[in-house]
Amino acid sequence: MSLPARIGIGTGCILLGCYPIALGLGLMPAEEADLSAPLWVVAGAGLAFVIAGLMIIFARHARANNFLAGVFLLVFGLIGLWVSLFSSSDGFSGGAFFLSRESNITLGRWLFGFGSLICFSLSVYAFRLALRGSKNP
Repeated sequence: MSLPARIGIGTGCILLGCYPIALGLGLMPAEEADLSAPLWVVAGAGLAFVIAGLMIIFARHARANNFLAGVFLLVFGLIGLWVSLFSSSDGFSGGAFFLSRESNITLGRWLFGFGSLICFSLSVYAFRLALRGSKNP
């Protein structure tokens, strides 16, 4: 991808992330009743967009991308951990048709928890790559 294309797409991602970050930081009004997650989770989702945009822009800089990937995965891991431990059961829908609603909620929480552990593990790997200055594998 050319540099102008990377800058355009990356800037678009960054701009998309600014709105949830502004909500999460209280810079824009948000009705707590309309949100099903704490403001830090909303800001974290916006931060993920900003980090993704930066990763697109700095695609050819392995060390910076490895560091940003570590932060990105850490943010996703924290959000997934919050969903698995603290989110409302009302937010879970779908699941296996042969399981009860309660079993599907438990399964969903376990899967989000497992996903967050994977994200945490991959973030450690990405940070190690960034510290070593390795090229992307």
